[in-house]
Amino acid sequence: MPILGICYGQQTLCTQLGGVVEGGHAAEFGRADVEVKKASPLFDGFWEKGGRYPVWMSHGDRVTKLPEGFEVIATSENAPFAIAADESRHYYTTMFHPEVVHTPDGAKLLSNFVHKIVGLKSDWTMAAYRAEMIRKIKDQVGSERVICGLSGGVDSSVAAILIHEAIGDQLTCIYVDHG
Repeated sequence: MPILGICYGQQTLCTQLGGVVEGGHAAEFGRADVEVKKASPLFDGFWEKGGRYPVWMSHGDRVTKLPEGFEVIATSENAPFAIAADESRHYYTTMFHPEVVHTPDGAKLLSNFVHKIVGLKSDWTMAAYRAEMIRKIKDQVGSERVICGLSGGVDSSVAAILIHEAIGDQLTCIYVDHG
């Protein structure tokens, strides 16, 4: 299964696979430039080898030794392993945050990971997910009754709405005042 470890996810993945993470180095917070050292499907079509590209960093620790099978494919001034990859296993790590708007090409990078590396299609819709969850709830509950603890927060409210749409009056919500 392909994996993309972002920032602290890079540190976790590298540690779990035998790499080394250390603190006490120059922290990076804010804009930084990564320099691409090797082409990769992760940034195919928008970043080229030798180019420097803006990203958003936010970390104090850093990887100092990569796990076996990984190689550096991009660096920054304070993160020598800004992007590392084990292409054979489709494991990728970034020391920056592609998910924020401050990394201009972050959405492209995530899209490449999802589409070109993982192989997923962009055919998912919230309406289809909603319909699938309602069907699953109906199948699971059948003619039984359900009690839902409702705090008023987003999670429990959405759960209550989905369950109610699936089974109607078989649902009893109990408000939980947690202070």
